[in-house]
Amino acid sequence: MIVDDGRPSAAQMHAYLRGRANDCLRRPGMYGGEVAHHLLFDALAFADGRQERWRVAHGGLRERGRSGSTGVGAVFLRLLPGEMRHDDAVASVYAELAHEFRWLDTDRVLDDDEYLDLVAALPSWVAEDRTVSDVRDRFGPPSCLLGGNNPRCPKTLLYVGPGADQVACFHLWNDWSASAGEEPLLLVARLGGGPWDSSLRFTPEGARRRPAA
Repeated sequence: MIVDDGRPSAAQMHAYLRGRANDCLRRPGMYGGEVAHHLLFDALAFADGRQERWRVAHGGLRERGRSGSTGVGAVFLRLLPGEMRHDDAVASVYAELAHEFRWLDTDRVLDDDEYLDLVAALPSWVAEDRTVSDVRDRFGPPSCLLGGNNPRCPKTLLYVGPGADQVACFHLWNDWSASAGEEPLLLVARLGGGPWDSSLRFTPEGARRRPAA
């Protein structure tokens, strides 16, 4: 006789870990930032039977320019102003990996034509300063909102296409001391897949506010 002891099945445990990992991407500050991403996705990889593949992919972030000696956050300290952790931007790198592993839960996925339109439009479109509303008006609702729903807070809008490396990130920031009450400004857009340096597209405001090397 089989006794139901109330323990979850393997599928239920996998679904739970996937849900928590995606919650952490969308609200990284509530979960503790980068360490939480690492732990949750490592556990999910174990439950999925892909722990070694995840270890290699995560370890390769530094080789691909997406991580520094102290983690992913170190890279964004060289791109975005201020000394905060930039949790939403850090989450975007883990979201790229999650999309590659087919773990990312999205609100929508762009089709090939929509994603190619985004890529083609980006260089000229970011030549002017943009707000979060401008991003949504031009490219539609994001696949994932990283950083919470407060309209004034810094955030990253993530757009993903059907391909494993089709990810575009729009990093938006708000200087509370100077523009409280205004929308976050787009500082840099980033395309996944390719080399780090060539993937970055700065707006004029983003170039002006980029920390000195």
